[in-house]
Amino acid sequence: MSYFRSNIDAMTGYTPGDQPKVSKVIKLNTNENPYPPSPKAVKALQELNTNDLRKYPDPFSKPVINAAVEVYGCQADEVLVGNGSDDILTILIRSFASEDDTIGWLQPSYSLYPVLCNIQNSEPRFVNLNSDFSLPDDLEAQAEGCSLFFLTCPNAPTANSFDKEKIRQFCQSFRGIVVIDEAYGDFADENCLGLYTEFANVVVTRSFSKSYSLAGARVGMAFANKELISGMIKVKDSYNVNTLSQTMAAAALLDQEYFQETVGKIKATRTRIASELKELDFEVLDSQTNFLFVAPPVDAAVFFEALKQRHIFVRYFPGKETGRFIRVSVGTDEEMNEFIIAAKEIIK
Repeated sequence: MSYFRSNIDAMTGYTPGDQPKVSKVIKLNTNENPYPPSPKAVKALQELNTNDLRKYPDPFSKPVINAAVEVYGCQADEVLVGNGSDDILTILIRSFASEDDTIGWLQPSYSLYPVLCNIQNSEPRFVNLNSDFSLPDDLEAQAEGCSLFFLTCPNAPTANSFDKEKIRQFCQSFRGIVVIDEAYGDFADENCLGLYTEFANVVVTRSFSKSYSLAGARVGMAFANKELISGMIKVKDSYNVNTLSQTMAAAALLDQEYFQETVGKIKATRTRIASELKELDFEVLDSQTNFLFVAPPVDAAVFFEALKQRHIFVRYFPGKETGRFIRVSVGTDEEMNEFIIAAKEIIK
């Protein structure tokens, strides 16, 4: 006998990337930033009055919102802060989709979307990308009838961005809520943040886990018009972001000099490693993220396991569209040099 709802019994939960326990490891499997958080964020945490921890945190994460207003030029009532962008995605589904509604997303894309859809017991609808992982021409037709659609740009795990004009046209024609998930937007040549000011049905999400080196702090943001944000505030947990995380996130966001420095390092390493892998006969997709999606010249699953034996962890996604590829987070130059040496040994 089970006490769970039938849809919970039937579903499979989200599978996070491996968190290896071995002492010496090159961890390139969960798209974490290889550089430490902003020194100003660390200092802010060290200077925090620990007596404040006996009190509840700011329920609206005002320190983070005030920093976002300064950096992005948005209005305070256009921002919602969450316990990581995953919290934001949960709030979005709870706000805009019921059991009678359909939730859509791209395929392949972030594997948390179907899990959240199953938890809500909504009807799933996935739209297959083209063979080159670009948006299909009939995206609007395939997404018709969805109350909520997740459009991940740049996309994961494929690392590519989509044509901004196509995204704009989709937002204009779609009758439900469009969520442009920009977890990797800070590594792209352009972004869609401004679209939430153009369209009343658009929400753009951002994460502090990748470009701000705060994956362990769990902070994310949603940008939308004040009417949508006001409604989503009703749904969020009362105190969803703790004081420590708010303190670090606000300081990190304001330290744009350090942000630009580390993002620049990652993009430079990404370009170099992509070039070296192409010389080794890898198929390398154009990356607008902090990872590379590449097809090795040998079986991808075998290559993945061979790297693991060398304590180099990357991500492999079995499947018709993704099974030829591995996803490699961009680490430090030293880590990526070790990866290239291992790659040469394996494919020899």
